[in-house]
Amino acid sequence: MRQAAEQEGIALLLVSAFRSIARQCEVLQAKLDSGLPLDEILAVSAYPGFSEHHTGRAIDLGTPDAKDLTEAFESTKQFAWLVSNAGRFHFALSYPRANTFGISYEPWHWCFKD
Repeated sequence: MRQAAEQEGIALLLVSAFRSIARQCEVLQAKLDSGLPLDEILAVSAYPGFSEHHTGRAIDLGTPDAKDLTEAFESTKQFAWLVSNAGRFHFALSYPRANTFGISYEPWHWCFKD
């Protein structure tokens, strides 16, 4: 998928991919230590053991044109390219607006689906 995007002048930057359960625990603990309440954390980060990143099939993508892991990614040419083309490579946007999982909208988070 990355090569196909590059052939069209679209640079997809990998921000995050596989994340162990232990690493997910560290991410949540750091957020708790910073004073964020657990309900706010779980709106943007999956509970350890439930993240798509644990499967090795999820990727977070970025671009030099937007701050990583923000909704600003939605307004980039990279996001537009993904919306039009990711399905050809069996990738789908995991957390669209108002998704059934209750996770905040993540235009940067895509998962490989068989």
